[in-house]
Amino acid sequence: MKYPRKTDSGREALRLRDPALNARDRQILVLANGERAFQELAGMVGLGGAAAMERLAELGFLSLEPPVAPASTASSAAHAVTVAKVARPAPPPEAAALERRSSAAAKMYLIDMLAMIRGPEATTLAALVHGSRSETELLDRLEPVLERIAQLTRPSYALRICQHLQTLLPQSAQARLTALAQGLESERLSLQ
Repeated sequence: MKYPRKTDSGREALRLRDPALNARDRQILVLANGERAFQELAGMVGLGGAAAMERLAELGFLSLEPPVAPASTASSAAHAVTVAKVARPAPPPEAAALERRSSAAAKMYLIDMLAMIRGPEATTLAALVHGSRSETELLDRLEPVLERIAQLTRPSYALRICQHLQTLLPQSAQARLTALAQGLESERLSLQ
């Protein structure tokens, strides 16, 4: 199993803020300390992380070697603790996707969609969404906002926004979002 670790060249590139490194490369080099398995680190970085790590290894910024065995028995206990930390399996991709869900991302998405509608009423709705301080408050405001979006545009547009929100909001919000989506779907069908 590979445990990515930054090389001296990688440390130097980070220190000098090498322009050849993009934000993802820098993130990988910061996280690559030899304690995380390749798959775990790739999951943390997201889509394309594995390919970026392979590229950084080819450039000499990253080492993908297995961890080095301890030289003395005194450090064996410390190594055993490190291996125990590292040996935990990487979460499955589905679990990682669920962990990435957040009400903040949903809020930003909804504000962006309202900005595309334009007009004073959409701006007022965006301010209402922006002012929500908790997931519960956001969910409470979501229903009237989506209903108004359906009136300002069309129900199918509001339905698509609702369906995308289902991919962004945490699992705890799914029941309410499903009910909202069903209401928007029935409204869309009644207009056909």
